[in-house]
Amino acid sequence: MRLIAILLFAFTVPTIVVSQGSQAASKDSPSQRLQLTSTARVPLSGSLVGKARCDEDNNIYVRFMDAETAHKHNGISTIPIKKIRPDGTVAATFRVTDAAPEIVGKDFSVTSGGRVYQAAWTPDGTVYVVGYSNDGSFKSKVRLEADFFTPYQIAVFASGEFLLSGTQGRFDRVPFTGVFAPDGHLIKKIYEPEDEGSRQKAELGDPNFRSDYTNAGNTFVWYGDAVAGSDGNVYLLRSISPALLYVISSKGEVLRKLRIESSGAGLVARTMRAGPGKLAISFLERYSTKGITEVVDLQGNLLTNIFSDNETTIYPGHPGCYSSGAFVFISGDANHDMHLYKAEPK
Repeated sequence: MRLIAILLFAFTVPTIVVSQGSQAASKDSPSQRLQLTSTARVPLSGSLVGKARCDEDNNIYVRFMDAETAHKHNGISTIPIKKIRPDGTVAATFRVTDAAPEIVGKDFSVTSGGRVYQAAWTPDGTVYVVGYSNDGSFKSKVRLEADFFTPYQIAVFASGEFLLSGTQGRFDRVPFTGVFAPDGHLIKKIYEPEDEGSRQKAELGDPNFRSDYTNAGNTFVWYGDAVAGSDGNVYLLRSISPALLYVISSKGEVLRKLRIESSGAGLVARTMRAGPGKLAISFLERYSTKGITEVVDLQGNLLTNIFSDNETTIYPGHPGCYSSGAFVFISGDANHDMHLYKAEPK
């Protein structure tokens, strides 16, 4: 069965048909192919917005745009988060507008226990972290102690602190990363030499650092990801090749930096998932859903790379869940109807 993959960036994107074919892995690297093990119909239709998240029970969390939302003013910013069980049923809905009618929602994070936290801001330029209960009800709104920035990644430490990363400045080219206490107090701002280098390249119009869709932005930050690792640290992915990861403690210390090569040529790191003692990092072709996933340990050592070929139509670029080696993807068919696909590398 041919699957239609959804490009899960930080903005709305269309459904894209994935052509069959293989991304050859390095001959020196252990490689595996994904095999479909189960499917489940999701009672939704439309397009996905942003990246999918997952909890330890393999519930998948997504922001979903239907035809009605697409035609609303500022509709993308108010799209709720849907919690979907492994059988495809919708378990809960998380609405950022429950925190404030005028609030704008961005990326979100899900803890292993299913608590949802979403980065958001209000028209006065104040950035918040909105917290929800497991049933989807609004629980908290924490104001962050920081000048305005557009948040593109959020991750929550097991000890309760927040890491947020995004861009600021007139053209959204200046990276911003901060670790915040549960009450919103800024513990530490992080600005590494690589961040400054990305700003300079975005300013100069380097196509690898500036979006083709707008004259603004810094794709080094925009297309990255952040996850809480099993060691208690947060891993912040910068979208570049080789992949650059900052390993950040709850005190805001950059403990180390990892650079992960892709086994395929011309691919850029875009998405990351955490498992016990390891990370699954997806590399994609530019403006495509074709690519390869590298699985590494928390020191950056390659464990395996995972790809699809002519015999396997599951694409490993944008997993929603990753646990015990299995991946769960949420994708749409030609009618924009959503499905969950579970696949395991063989």
